[in-house]
Formats: sequence, C-alpha cells, structure tokens
Amino acid sequence: MTIVEAVPDAVESFEDAFEDEGGVFEESRDFVPGGEDGSSGAIDLDGVDTDLDLEPEDIVCVQCGEVVRDSEQDACPTCGASLQRAVEFPDLSEEDVDVSDLADSSQPQVWDDAFHEGEDGGGALEDDAAPPDGWRFFEGSFPLNLFGGLVSGILNFFFAVALAMLVTSQESMNEMLPYVLAASLIGMTVGTIFFSFGTRIPFALVGPESVTMTVLLLFAGAIHRDMDGYTSDIILATILAAIVLTAFMVGMIIWLIGKLKVGEYVRYIPLQIIGGVIGGVGVFVLLGVLDWCVDFPMDWRSAILIVRDWAVRFDSGVCLYAMGPSVGFGVILFAALSRYKNSLFLLAVILAAAGAGYGAGFWGQDQIVQSLAAPVPFADSGRVMFPMNFLRIGLDDVQWDVIRANGLYIGALAALIVLTTMYRITRLELIRCREADLDGEYRTLGLVNMLSGLCGGTPVSLSYGRSAGNYASGGRGPVAGVVAGLVCGVGLYFADTVVAMIPRFVPEGLLVYIGLDLIRDWLFKTKSAFTRRDDLWMLWMTFLLTISLGVLEGIGFGVAVALMVTVSRNSRKGPIRNVLSGANHRSNVDRAPAQQRTLKEVGDHIHILRLQGFLFLGSMQRLLRDIRSRFDDRDKLRVLYLLLDFKMVSGFASASGVGFEKLHVIADEYDVDIILTSVPLELEEHLQEMGYVGEEEGMFKVFFNLDFALEWCENHVLDSENMLEMKQMALPELLTPVFPEPKYIPALMKVLKRVNLAKGEAAFRQGDPSDSMYFVEAGRLDVELELEGGKLLRLKKVGPGAVFGEMGIFTSAPRSATVRAAEKCVLYKMSKEKLEAVEKRAPMLVTAINRYLINMMSDRLMDANVKVRDLMM
Repeated sequence: MTIVEAVPDAVESFEDAFEDEGGVFEESRDFVPGGEDGSSGAIDLDGVDTDLDLEPEDIVCVQCGEVVRDSEQDACPTCGASLQRAVEFPDLSEEDVDVSDLADSSQPQVWDDAFHEGEDGGGALEDDAAPPDGWRFFEGSFPLNLFGGLVSGILNFFFAVALAMLVTSQESMNEMLPYVLAASLIGMTVGTIFFSFGTRIPFALVGPESVTMTVLLLFAGAIHRDMDGYTSDIILATILAAIVLTAFMVGMIIWLIGKLKVGEYVRYIPLQIIGGVIGGVGVFVLLGVLDWCVDFPMDWRSAILIVRDWAVRFDSGVCLYAMGPSVGFGVILFAALSRYKNSLFLLAVILAAAGAGYGAGFWGQDQIVQSLAAPVPFADSGRVMFPMNFLRIGLDDVQWDVIRANGLYIGALAALIVLTTMYRITRLELIRCREADLDGEYRTLGLVNMLSGLCGGTPVSLSYGRSAGNYASGGRGPVAGVVAGLVCGVGLYFADTVVAMIPRFVPEGLLVYIGLDLIRDWLFKTKSAFTRRDDLWMLWMTFLLTISLGVLEGIGFGVAVALMVTVSRNSRKGPIRNVLSGANHRSNVDRAPAQQRTLKEVGDHIHILRLQGFLFLGSMQRLLRDIRSRFDDRDKLRVLYLLLDFKMVSGFASASGVGFEKLHVIADEYDVDIILTSVPLELEEHLQEMGYVGEEEGMFKVFFNLDFALEWCENHVLDSENMLEMKQMALPELLTPVFPEPKYIPALMKVLKRVNLAKGEAAFRQGDPSDSMYFVEAGRLDVELELEGGKLLRLKKVGPGAVFGEMGIFTSAPRSATVRAAEKCVLYKMSKEKLEAVEKRAPMLVTAINRYLINMMSDRLMDANVKVRDLMM
C-alpha cells in the first residue's frame, strides 16, 4: 500500500491529473478567480468520477503539482524541485496492535472477560434513589412510633405545666394559672396533632415553647400593669383575649411568609445577633422561676429592675427552702443533659423526681421535706378552666385598646418564631438527611397557630429538643406526633388530678434548666470557626440591651441590626458582577478578519458592566463612582458606549430612581451613549416616564439582550473607523489572509459548489442531517436555535469569510441549529462526499482545509477563554 504525499497546485495541473485518469470537466461553468464582477466561479464535480486513484508509480511534485511518470527521475522536469517518493507501509491487523503495557488500572473493565456484573445486573454503581418526599401516616415502625409518641407526649405535658407557670409567674397573676395551663395544653394538643398532618418532617413536634411563652409573660405583665384599677375578671378576660389573639395573628403572619415564598430569605439573616435576644429570654426565664418561688413584688420592665427588687427583699431563711429544691433540680438536669441528650433519660429523671416529691409528703413534716412535696399552687384553688368558656361570658369586658397599645409584642413574637423555626428546621434537616421546604413548613405552622388561637390555645413553635428526642425515641412518622398530642389531650382532661400530684419544684426545676440551656446555647455554643468577631460583639450588645431595657427593645434592636448587617454583607460585593471591554468581549457576529483586528484595537471604546443583586440607592452611588472613575481614566481609550446589563439584577429600591437621574447627568457630561440590556419592565417604564429612553442623542438605548447591544455598538465603532462597509470581495480574496496554504485556494474553489440564498431562506434547519459545510462569500446569516412554542433564539450572526456547518460534517450529528439568510447571500458548499473524494486524490488539500478549520476553532476557543477569564474576575 502506498501513500502519495502531494497535491496539484496550479489549476491546469489539477485538470491534467483528472484528464489523464479519464475524468472530463464540465465546460458549462468556468472557474474565474476574482472576476470583474467580484464573483468567483466554481467547477461542478457532481458528474466527475472522483474515485479514480493515481498509479502507484506516479509521483506528484509538491511545489508545482506536476505529475511525473518516470519513476527514475529525482527532480521535477518543470520546476526542478526534488521529488519525494512514496513510502510503503506494511498492512497491519488488529493482532499487531498491543497497548496492554499502557494500561494503568488493575481493575477489570467492562470490556474485559474478568468483569462480572453486580447482583442488580449493572456493572456501574448508581446512587441510591431517595424515597419521594411525600407524606405517609404510617412511616416507620408502628410500635416504635407509638413508644416515641408516648414518651414525647408525657414530656410535652410536663413542659406545658412549666411554661404555664412561667407566664403567670408575676405577682398577682398566679391565680390565672388554671386558664393559662388549659391554653398551654390546648396549644400543645392542637399544635402537635395537626402539624403532624401538614409537615414534611415526619417526626417534628410543635407546641408552646420557652421563647414564645416568655414573650407572652412580658405581654401579659404589660397588660396587667396598664390595667391597674380594673377588676380581676376584666384583667383576666383581657389577658386571655390577648393570648388567643396573639396565636391567631402570629399564625397569619407566619402563613403569609410561607405563602409569599420568602422563607428562604430568612436564612440570610445572621442568627447570632438574634441569639443575644434569646439569651436575654433565658435570663427572664430564670427570673420568672425566682418570682414563683419567693412571690416578691418585682418590676418586670427589665431584668436589672427585677434583680434589684429581688436583692432588696431577699431573705436567706425563706428563700433557701422556697428556691433550694427547684434550683437544685434544675442545675442537676442541666448538668446531666449536657452530657446525656436523651428523652428517655429526661423522662426518667422527671418521673423519679416527681415520685420522690409526692412521696415526701408521707415521710415527715420537716420543712425541707415539705418543700419537696409542695404541689403546684393552683391545685388548691380550683380546677383547669378553658379560656374560651370564660371569654364567651366576659368578651364584653375585654379592653381591646390596652391590647392594641401593647401590640408590638405580637410582632416581636412572630419575628422570634420565624427566626428560631428557620434555625431549628435547618438543624432537623441534618437529622433527616434531606432538605425541607421552609416555605411549606411556615405555611403549616401558620395554619396550626391560627387553629390553636381559635380553640383558645397559646401560640406554638417548632421545638428542636422535643423533635430530636422524638426521633431518638423511635418516632419516625406522623403517628408519633398524633400520639404525643393525644397524650397531652388526655392530660388536659385529667389535669385536675394529674397536676395535683406534681410537686411544684419539678416544673420550676424544668424552667431553671430551660433558662440555663437558652443562655448556654445562644450565647456560648453559637460560636464556631466561621463566627465573625463583629457578630459576637453584636450578640453581646443585643443581650445586654435586652436584659437592661427589656425583651421588646432587644428584639427591635436585634432585628434592625440583623437586617442592616444582611443588607451590608450582601451589597458588599457591589452591584457590578463583571467589568468587560469591547476589545475582548464581542457580540456573536462572525466578522471579517480586518474588522476583528479593528475591534481588538479600538474595542475599549465599549465599556460593559454586568450588574447583579438588588440595587439600593447606596449601591447605585457605588456604581456611579466606578463609572465616573472609568470615564476619567486617561490611560485607556475614551469610553463612547456604556453598556449596563441587568440580567442578574433581582430588583430595585424605590430610591434607586435617583441614581438613574444621576447616570443621565453623567452621560451628558461625558457625551457617552448609555445602552441598557435585559431591562426589567418596571425599570423601562420608569425611564420612559422620566423621558430618558429614545433613539435621540443623549437618550438611553434599550436592547433585548447584551448580544444585540454589542452588535449595535460594534457597528458604530467600525463605522467610525471606516471599516463597517467593506468592498465586496470574492471568496479567494477573503480566504487568502487566513488560509494556511494560499496556493491551494484555486484547487479548493474547483471543488466547491456555489449556492445563492434569498433573504429568509435557510441553508439548513435544526435537526437536518449534517452532510456539508459552507463558506460565506457575501451576505449575512443568523444562526438560530428553535425553542418550544415556535420561539427562536439567535445564537450568532455570520458574515463574509466565515465558515459554518463544519462541526456536523466531522461528527455526523444532526444540525443543532438553523442557519437562515438575513439578506441575499452567496455561499460555497463543500459536501461530505466531495471532501472524502478530494481526500483520496489530494490529501494535502484536505490537510490545508483541516488546518484552516483548526486555526479558526482555536481562535474561537481563545476568545472564549478571554471571555471566561473576564467573567470570572
């Protein structure tokens, strides 16, 4: 087998080679390179036998293309160049090819005999398919769910008693405990049951929670202070109405957040700042325990005033017996649960303490022993009272103006529930090993709160500790939550009997544990390797403000600081995503090489800014400073066109309109055209109302996207350089500067077929077989991607000197886009069959074509790399 490494150069030699082998050229179309009309002819080879081979002994001169028949000659008789003789290669079979020494893996591959399929019939590992995130009532083991529900339900009952005592811990509010306890158990029952049916975290539990009940404590205390002089029935009716109204209103707020799908934005708020408020809430919980234990009159407007009043009235003899069991039990719980986080352990300790306290009443009459046996106070004065029964009678006595005057507590409570729920859901996602729909959980929690309010219950919130404990106890599905809710319902029904058997030091000790746990978790354990120093400063500032001025002031300060920090950090990277220059970042228009060189030289006249994020007035000011800085830069070409791309802008603040007015002033000052792309509808309407949009000089120009805007700017830059309208050139003239071997261009033209396209006519359509490539001599064509619904997306525009369709001819893949003439076009077609025929006769011509295509794609790749580099900066 021989390989002839040569190709004819001159057109005449190329024709002679065909004629010697019996080929006949079609005389109806002569090749006229660079004719007077600016066109170039082509030889139609459709009727030519292009499959004929040269004789093995023939030698083709590389320099002039002369076919030398005399195999004894060493030099070409025409040009004198030395002849290169054919080289013979032996035929190779597949047995002669051995690359086993290059293998770098000892593991059997799918093509090896040693490879065995897995038991599932597949040779490759596949990710385990996650079960669908749906709701199944009987998810998990039913006995374990039942057991977990019983454990969680009993714990919930004890927590409900403790938190009800917390709300009524202030002086002269102790007698309200039967009503508040009923509201607490209603919230626990309704919340736990109905949340289990709506949540997609199947083991999650909700109910009255320490943070929410502490805010209710302060809310009720504020109402009580403002109603000094009213009868106890009117005060009780107003406080119960406030509790029920708070549950309903908080539910509406939380539901609305989920409905508007803004829950995910809550994750951006630095929770450590709010942690200062929750740490302050832990201090108020501890002070509430002290108030229950000693029953001193205290000023609950701030923690500092409470400590002052308590220190003035402190009596060691009385306080030791009153506070000792509660504080001791709470400290023991705190120390034990710091090491053993287990619901069964907590329940066992509580039941053991309750049993020991209840039995202490039978062991002796010693004061210390009796302090352990003292029951929850309300058991001596009455029975559990349902709030709605009382409100039906005393609804007319409710002082709505007092509730309205303290309504900020409702908003503060909603803010705390939203923030803490987000954090707790995020932590439960780690247990569940699956992402949760935060907006969906907010909607469910909001509905449950509204239902609790309608039933006379307290506001409820997601409890991480009780949810994690439910999971650890075996609860995996909604059954556990429903069982826990039913246990609380049974406890509500038998509350008169059950509560009377609970020593008061047990719920008081639970409150001590809750207070210490809040302080530890939110003030000390929130610090991590990623915690910023300024976050810690703001956390402790918020904490000190909360205990010195009050929870309401601390929440207001914490939320305000958190929002300011969030805005500051998200805008710190600035409104500019990328700064680009027209010299490197150009439109998807294939231009002539001379035009491309011109754009590289003077493309800095085009300045491109891709904007991002939410544009505030502050970010607009920063943008304007950067724009003015570029306009004043004398080391670069003067900016004539400023492109602002809004594709990644999420919205505009109302005051940002002032920034666009300033931008218009700067454009007039520097005589720069402002071009806006991917403009949101509200911005375009606003600018039109201001009279800033139009085709006149000095007006903002608006384009559909950055590509069309760049094409417009490039056309103006080229026009200013007298390079936009170039003289009509024949294809050989266009190829001469870029074709690797210009001497082969005449031979190339002989095998191309001229194609004329009218405006709107397609060279080929998306999905067509790839059987040819095209050279553009005149006119422009749009490369379009056909989308669903008949929509078209322009990918690029090609002009004279460009080549398209080359990828498909090598990959044989269907056409990935439609190429349509934007105007009257002259193309030259190279079919796949013609290319294969030429490869047999003249391999050096095909090599030149391949080098040309490789160079062209390399230039495209280099331009793409520059664009990527600029976009990544």
